[in-house]
Amino acid sequence: MANPAPTGDPLPRRTAAAVFALSLASFVVMVDSTVVQVMLPALMAELGAGLAGVLWVANGFTLVYGVLLLPAARLGDVHGRRNVLVVGLAVFLVGSLVCGAAPALPPLVLGRVVQAVGGALIVPQVLGMIALAVPGHRRGLAFGFVSASMALAAVVGPVLGGAVVSFAGWRWVFLANAPGCALAVAAVLWASPGREPRHGRELDAVGTLLAMGGLGAVVYGCVAAGRSAGGAVPAAVGAVLLVVFVLWERDRPEALVPVRLFGVRAFSVALWLGVLQFVLMSGLMLVVALEVQAVRGGTAFETGLALLPMAVLAGVASPFAGHATDRWGGRPVITCGFLAVGTGVAWAAAVPSLVGPLAVVGLGVGLLMGPISTEVVRDLPERLVNTGSGVLATGRQVAGALGVAVVGAVLQTAAAAGGGVDPVRFAAAERVALVLLGVLAAVGAVGAWFLPGRSGREDRAVVPGRAVGSG
Repeated sequence: MANPAPTGDPLPRRTAAAVFALSLASFVVMVDSTVVQVMLPALMAELGAGLAGVLWVANGFTLVYGVLLLPAARLGDVHGRRNVLVVGLAVFLVGSLVCGAAPALPPLVLGRVVQAVGGALIVPQVLGMIALAVPGHRRGLAFGFVSASMALAAVVGPVLGGAVVSFAGWRWVFLANAPGCALAVAAVLWASPGREPRHGRELDAVGTLLAMGGLGAVVYGCVAAGRSAGGAVPAAVGAVLLVVFVLWERDRPEALVPVRLFGVRAFSVALWLGVLQFVLMSGLMLVVALEVQAVRGGTAFETGLALLPMAVLAGVASPFAGHATDRWGGRPVITCGFLAVGTGVAWAAAVPSLVGPLAVVGLGVGLLMGPISTEVVRDLPERLVNTGSGVLATGRQVAGALGVAVVGAVLQTAAAAGGGVDPVRFAAAERVALVLLGVLAAVGAVGAWFLPGRSGREDRAVVPGRAVGSG
């Protein structure tokens, strides 16, 4: 193993403020992407809508968010990451206010779509701004804090949402975003450089349309496959459009996703590891949700409580994982992360309890989120960092939908004849799903060793003189 690299002094004040702002922005978006499932019964009761209608409150966000991530990353290159991030926070805030004031279902769905546009503008800029603001030898720690906020938000969202819906009403779930967005905007404007390098003059219109159409069809196909057999056709159409997109992009001077990006070994390997991680996470969370709600008769709020050990351990482990990545590189940390996830999944398959297994899985998730993000951008030239972060965010979004579709297909074998879930058949199907997830975790642990070692590390994503000031 290579000698540990020095991690240097504590982050300068403005740099730390920038990391805080980016963590807060990520937290707000992630909470609102996970909290809606808890409020569906309240929406049906107050708005007089059916389940099929209120599901679009969640699905509308998922589709629009997944489709816009790549173009949004490119917008950050063209117009500046800070500018696009601030606009994204403002758009997300407007969408939240529309949701909170919605008198009926259509305005609520519209507000969620506006939120998705804002979220798509925010997320790709986060990795790019960290790469711009934080020196390479401290970047793992910064990604660790951002990843901790996202890991906590993904699971704390249903818990907080359930409490807010119960005591204040569902509208306050959205209205509560206002102070977080305002604080994030203020921190970004204070901490980030006013001038930053920009790359390219325009978007590739044809490539953008092909990517949006392909990604939209694939995500919709995965969402539909989780509920019926009708998702195969749109997913296949989306796959064809994405192949055409790759062929179109090969020789474009202003390509939305330059093909040469995938020639960077650290990026390509870390991207697929990030996709694999989100397939694992989404599949496991579906297993837990069905176990708690369909078999044990619990609520979405109780599902959030069941997932809390995973969130807490992930949040605690993420900063330490980032620090370890700064010292030893991502390869050993990511390997340990997948091994921990696999151990937790195997434990869950062997015992009826969820607390211990999910805590071990959470430890693994904490060892994966930040280090994978660090490895994705570690060898990219600065002009490609935003695009690389957009590809990672898009891959994670598609992987989340794919994990639900695949594990959902396995668990559908447990459906009872008259509706609901047969506990005996569910136990067998759950074991099959967990074994599948365990195999994927083992594949991830092996795949991590294809990452370049630390001796080959180059901090080419750092632009001298462009880091956030020491304030």
